[in-house]
Amino acid sequence: MLTLDAVSLFYGPIQAVSEATITVGEGQVVAIVGANGAGKSTLLKAIAGLALPRSGQIRFRGEDITQLAAHKRVKAGIALSPEGRQVFPDQSVRDNLELGAYSRKLSTVDLTRAIDAQFDMFPRLAERRSQPAVTLSGGEQQMLAIARALMGEPKLLLMDEPSLGLAPLIIKEIFATIRRLRDAGMTILLVEQMANLALAVADRAYVLETGRIVLSGTGQEMLQNARVRAAYLGGGH
Repeated sequence: MLTLDAVSLFYGPIQAVSEATITVGEGQVVAIVGANGAGKSTLLKAIAGLALPRSGQIRFRGEDITQLAAHKRVKAGIALSPEGRQVFPDQSVRDNLELGAYSRKLSTVDLTRAIDAQFDMFPRLAERRSQPAVTLSGGEQQMLAIARALMGEPKLLLMDEPSLGLAPLIIKEIFATIRRLRDAGMTILLVEQMANLALAVADRAYVLETGRIVLSGTGQEMLQNARVRAAYLGGGH
């Protein structure tokens, strides 16, 4: 579904990602793990069209999208649940969901059905449908960010640090949601600092260090890899 071929990204003169090559198969959960500042979020921005590569190619469902505008990528089927949630704070929960479906131009009836589907997945959002998003807890805002991305009916869901700043019980709930989406056939590219959780749910994983892919394999292979365990999982052999 998605291929990055030798993609390099810069912020001004500073190279953030160097010749990253990644493949995401349809129906897979693929994780990118690494330390803060490794370039993980920058890669997701490039896929979403929010950062343009200096070199390399991004292909989505066989089409070259390297230079495609971000809003056209949304229409093509790519949705981003961003780091830090970035909900529209003064808009209600329902309005945030409506905005997520903007590119689909749904009828009123179909829009209501799509919103109700997200309320079924996230009952807590249904209880708060009329509240401004700013009044939600961090976990509820993360649920809203995911639901808003799903409102676009994406073929590929990009998730950037969904556990960031959340309590352990809420993190468990968020990863249960990721598993449900995976089991329903959603293709997910997941960036996550909590490597143990990301690798446990991933079909395939990549380790990014200072902008370079240094390891790749199945999620289980990476969980058992001594280098990964020492660097990201709090232990050696």
